[in-house]
Parts: sequence; structure tokens; C-alpha cells
Amino acid sequence: MRIVLDTNVLVQALGNAKDGIVLAEARAEALIEMVDARGGTVLIPTPALAEYLVGIDRNFHQSHLDVINGFSCFEIISFDQIAAVECARMVDDNELKVLDPAATKAKLRFDRQIIATALATNADEVWTHDVGLYSKAQKCGLVVKSLGDIEPAPEQLEADFDH
Repeated sequence: MRIVLDTNVLVQALGNAKDGIVLAEARAEALIEMVDARGGTVLIPTPALAEYLVGIDRNFHQSHLDVINGFSCFEIISFDQIAAVECARMVDDNELKVLDPAATKAKLRFDRQIIATALATNADEVWTHDVGLYSKAQKCGLVVKSLGDIEPAPEQLEADFDH
């Protein structure tokens, strides 16, 4: 199993979520544990990593990279030549003409690069909360999910053996 995390799911997986889906961090933890238990890989495209790091104080970039690199099932994957070809094949001039003004071209490029990287690496799934990325990835034939698709692991209650 090889899954790609979009930036917004990566943020929640690393415990930096500010709001959003209920129990997002617990769901992200359950996702990572599931992938790891199956011997799978959590793929982090370099465009998603760049987007993530932009939201972090520069003084803490290395510590965040150390956390990411500390997960044995995480793999940072580059936007390479194969991904560039996949990305170029997604471009639709008509789509650019009717682009929602709220969606910047830069954001569109990041999303496309994440999708192209998923295609180039034959990822099994893409995990995101971004509606635009979700829709485009599905149109490209990818299986797309959000943290709402996985339940958090049940919490263990501590037993009181003193009584």
C-alpha cells in the first residue's frame, strides 16, 4: 500500500492542525499506523512538503524534517521528470480560462504537482481535504480519501490496580 498525503493531511498527521475534521490528529495517527502495519509507505511529495514548511517558522524547519524522517513508513518523493510529464498532460487551456479567481494559479500548480507525483509513483490512494485536489485527482483515475474515511483507534483506558 502506497498512499500520498496532501499538505492539509500532512499538517494533521504531524499534530499541527488548527481546526477541521473531528479528531483529525487521531484519525491521521490511525491512518499512519494502518499503513505501517501493512508494510506500506506514506508518500510525501516535495510540493506538499514545501507547502507544509511555508507554514512553519524557519527556525523549526529542521526539527519538523527530523520528525518526518523519524517515521519509518514515510518517504519524501520528488517531483521528477515522470511527474512533470504527468503534470503537463493534465493541463487544460479551457480550464485555465474559467479558473475560479479564489484558486490561484500557484495553488493550482502545487495541487497538480501533488497529483502528478501520485500518478508517477503509482500510488494506491491520495489523502486530502482540498475539494479541488480531491476532484481533479478522481478525474485522473486516482482513489481519493479524506481523514473522515478512517476511524481513530479506540483509546485504551488506564486500569487502576491500586484498588
